[in-house]
Amino acid sequence: MDRKGITLAGNLVMDIGYMIDQYPEKEKLTHIYDPTYHTGGVNNLLIDLVNLDSSIPIKVSGLVGEDENGQRILDTLRQYSNVDSSNIIQEGRTALTYAMTEIVGKKRTFFSDAGSSTAYDIKHIDFDKLDAEIFHLEYLLFLGKLDEEDPIYGTKSARVLFEAQRRGMKTSIDLVSESDKSKYSRMVWPALRYTDYCIINEAEASGVVGEDIYDKNGVIEEKVWPALEKLKQLGVREWAVIHSPKCGYGLNCKTGEKIAVPSLHLPEGFVKGTTGAGDAFCCGVLYSAYNGLGLEAGLKLGAKTAACSLSAEDSNSGIVKYEDIDKALANIE
Repeated sequence: MDRKGITLAGNLVMDIGYMIDQYPEKEKLTHIYDPTYHTGGVNNLLIDLVNLDSSIPIKVSGLVGEDENGQRILDTLRQYSNVDSSNIIQEGRTALTYAMTEIVGKKRTFFSDAGSSTAYDIKHIDFDKLDAEIFHLEYLLFLGKLDEEDPIYGTKSARVLFEAQRRGMKTSIDLVSESDKSKYSRMVWPALRYTDYCIINEAEASGVVGEDIYDKNGVIEEKVWPALEKLKQLGVREWAVIHSPKCGYGLNCKTGEKIAVPSLHLPEGFVKGTTGAGDAFCCGVLYSAYNGLGLEAGLKLGAKTAACSLSAEDSNSGIVKYEDIDKALANIE
C-alpha cells in the first residue's frame, strides 16, 4: 500500500481531568483531586494511532487557541516525528473539557467549553496539504461551522467529505451524542452520503436511525442489524460500525457481511478510567481499515484497543504497539 497515511480533522481539545468523591446534588459540595492535563478530541485518536503504530504518517487539521492550552496541544503533537501539525491554525481560545470521574464506579461527567473550535470551517482546510489514504472527520454534531447547512451538500461537513472523496481519499466519521434528536437527520444524514467508514456508539446510532437500539440492560441486538442497514441506506459505502460496552457490531456495506465481536471480559480492578475508550475503539477499526485487515479484524482490534485504554486513568497511555497488544492483554478473553 502507498503509505500516504491518515488525515485527522476536527476538534482539538485540552482535557482537564479530576477525580471526585461523587457527583454532587445541586447546591452541594464535592471534593476534586489530582488534576491531569491531556489532549483530547482529535488528539485522543491521533495519540492512540501513534502508540499503536508510529510508522503511519498522520496529518492534522483543526483550530487551537492563541493561549497556553493551545501551545500545550501543539507541543504535544510536535513530539511525534510521524505527525504533521503544520495545518493546525491558532485562533481565539482553545476548547476545554473538564472530565470529572467518580472514585467509586468510575462514572464520568463532562463540562465542555468549545472555545473557538466551533469556528473551524472549510476555509481552514487545505486539501492540497492533507492528501492521505483516509480522511477522518471528528466529531459531527460538535463541529460548529461545519455542522451548518450547505445549499448543495446539505451540510458543510458533507461538502468536506465530498471533496476528500473527490480527491481519492476514503472518508471516516464519528459523532458526539446529542440530546436534540432532530439534529441527527439535519447534521449527520447529509454527511453519510459521502462516508466510507462510520464508527459510532449505540447512543449515536439511535439518534441517527431515530429509534433507541438499547435500554438499561444494554444493546438490543435485534435492533442493531436494522440500524446498520439504515446506515448503509443513508450512504455509508464500506463499513458501518456500532460499538457498545459489551459488543461491537459491523456491516460490510459492499458484501452484506454482518459481524458481532464481544468486548473482552475484564477482571475486577482492571478498569482505571473510561475517558477515551470510544476513541480507542475507533483507533482499532481505523487502523484495520488503513492496513486492509478486514472488518472482523477491525472489530477485534477495536475491542482490544478499548480494553487497553480502560487500563489507564488517562485517555492514551494504555495503548501499546500493535505487535505487543496481545501480550498486554494476556489471560484476558
